[in-house]
Amino acid sequence: MAEKPDLVFYHFTYGYFSMLAFVVPFTRWILVRRFGRELRALVARLRPGRLDLVGHSFGTHLIGWTLRGLRPDENIQIDTLIFAGSVLRSGFFWADLIPARVCRVINDCGTGDTVLLASQFLVPLTGMAGRTGFVGMNGPEFTNRYSTFGHSGYFQDQTGKATDEYMRLHWVPLLMGEAPVQQFDMRLAPTAWRGLGIWITNNFEPLKIILMLSPILAALIWVGALYIEANAAKERMEAVVDLGEAMKSKDGLSDETVFLLDTMQRALEVPLRKTYVIWLDDDREVNARERSALRKYGLCFSHVETTADAVRMIEASPDKISLVISDFRRDRDPQAGYGFLDEIKRRNLAIPFIFYIRNYTPEQADEARRRGASAEVSGEFDLTDAILNVLNPDNVPASRAQLIWQELYGCSRF
Repeated sequence: MAEKPDLVFYHFTYGYFSMLAFVVPFTRWILVRRFGRELRALVARLRPGRLDLVGHSFGTHLIGWTLRGLRPDENIQIDTLIFAGSVLRSGFFWADLIPARVCRVINDCGTGDTVLLASQFLVPLTGMAGRTGFVGMNGPEFTNRYSTFGHSGYFQDQTGKATDEYMRLHWVPLLMGEAPVQQFDMRLAPTAWRGLGIWITNNFEPLKIILMLSPILAALIWVGALYIEANAAKERMEAVVDLGEAMKSKDGLSDETVFLLDTMQRALEVPLRKTYVIWLDDDREVNARERSALRKYGLCFSHVETTADAVRMIEASPDKISLVISDFRRDRDPQAGYGFLDEIKRRNLAIPFIFYIRNYTPEQADEARRRGASAEVSGEFDLTDAILNVLNPDNVPASRAQLIWQELYGCSRF
């Protein structure tokens, strides 16, 4: 350095860069853009008579792709470019950069660099040129050199102690003048099996891309299968609805039969979306069959035993609960009967409510509606009809997107 007092050294640091960030091409591209801006600004400010670049590991990726992205009108010329432990692919194309952008490239490799195996096998659009060298015409302008150490061997001795011996011997002469490149190759002569292993690793990129895209492809196939299934379900529902219309047009059907057909048709058309319902009953098992059937329409149930528990749940998620279904008598609940309706009125809560009981009189049903209930019903058919009146009063048919959504996500707990 004393012989070159006009020599100025700049070190580009990119901070902590995790393995996850290295795997994602977009995050690598962000840093390439950042390095390119820094390099352009430095050259514009200093206008150096000679510009050399040295990169190690991920730094070689930043340099290589920055040079590749320079516009033809940008006056940035590199004299000597030294790479060590490069994560670029062996097939990175240098012919159009030499000598148009770079006078000479020296790529130092470590044949014991296991870090680059991870780059080659696991990281998309990277490779291990710092282990096997770049593919291309070797000569004074482009040289691969091989040592037998690992990823940090350029900066350490055999015991792992930090040293600048390698840089002093092999890099400084190239950066201080026009010294010819000292070529060396310490690799062992490849056996047939070692040669096959080298060929497989060097040509692993297509398989790596296939393996990384396979989960996305599998997900697309799965979603496509769900779409086909949902489409088939929708077409079957439309056929059943049409069949019900044909039955209702026949003479001799009783009013009760027409009501049953109407309820069945509406049940087939109900949107299958996650609709959260509280079932208020002190016996969890007595209405288990009804809940199991109603889940097929997209209803998601939370069972509670007291009015207080139901109110707390509604106040905790006022925009999530769409309906409350309740029995009338609960031995352990002092607010059984109309107590829930009185309580939500007192707290200014607005939520549809259905009494589901074994027997009732018309007078009792009228009283329940007068107090604020949406309906008082008995039996699965009447319960389904009442729920459809509350949740889907306009009888909007299920869309394919809703069918797929319900198939994918189903019900989740409150």
